[in-house]
Amino acid sequence: MGADNWAACPRCLARARAKEARELAAVMQSYGNVPVAEFDAARASVKPAEPHMFTTFREDCEIYGAETGAVKVNYGGTCETCGLHLEFSETHPIDGIDA
Repeated sequence: MGADNWAACPRCLARARAKEARELAAVMQSYGNVPVAEFDAARASVKPAEPHMFTTFREDCEIYGAETGAVKVNYGGTCETCGLHLEFSETHPIDGIDA
């Protein structure tokens, strides 16, 4: 059995949210020092970082092996933008098998 998925990259999303916070903080420093219309326009120009904007993390997984008495799980994920990567394999014996 295999599967693939495009998920939001946690690194790209975290970086975008940090950038959003920095931009919003800079705008908020101008509060009371610039005309209201200018402040509102600057605040509106800060775009929120939403997970759907960063679906660049490809996940692939494979699960098999019940017939052998041990289920094996293989997972791999890589972001095509920032290169974040995770890969692992696990094997779990099925308890209660009487020969």
